Amino acid sequence: MSLNNINLSPFLVAQLYPDSLTGEPKKTGPAQKDPAPTEERTPAPEWKLLGSNQKNILVAVAYENITHLPDPQLDFLMQLLKACHLGLNDVALINMNNYKGMEYTDILSYFQTKAILLFGISAQEFGFPFEMPQYQVQPFTQYTVIHAPALHDLQNDKPAKGLLWTGLKKIFNL
Repeated sequence: MSLNNINLSPFLVAQLYPDSLTGEPKKTGPAQKDPAPTEERTPAPEWKLLGSNQKNILVAVAYENITHLPDPQLDFLMQLLKACHLGLNDVALINMNNYKGMEYTDILSYFQTKAILLFGISAQEFGFPFEMPQYQVQPFTQYTVIHAPALHDLQNDKPAKGLLWTGLKKIFNL
């Protein structure tokens, strides 16, 4: 791929040029067209995340009526990350209930994701065009995906934690 052939999603373009894509379109000549009156512009979301995403690892959860996740589940997630030699700064933790209807490709593109850990969300619920068994490490294009039950279900389930640990060791070469 050369620099002259980069394809950006409309969402990413909106993130890169927020001021130039809002308001009335500027007329630059007869070639520029006004958007169709029925065309809706989806505003870029205000990302509500925990972490700094330093290693491009997306952790997606689904908890109702809370911005991220409850404190006991956050503590448990921190233990999982620590066991993988990671910290909150290495990941981007998002609650998918804040982004209902958003395309998975836009989410992965925004976070420049390499690995996706889904808790309480199946691959198809996230938007992937495939389904997979829980705890299976699944390569998909340039991503590595695993999904498991919600963190509150995993917390006290030793056999389930063992299955998850087997998958995480594969993903992070532990």
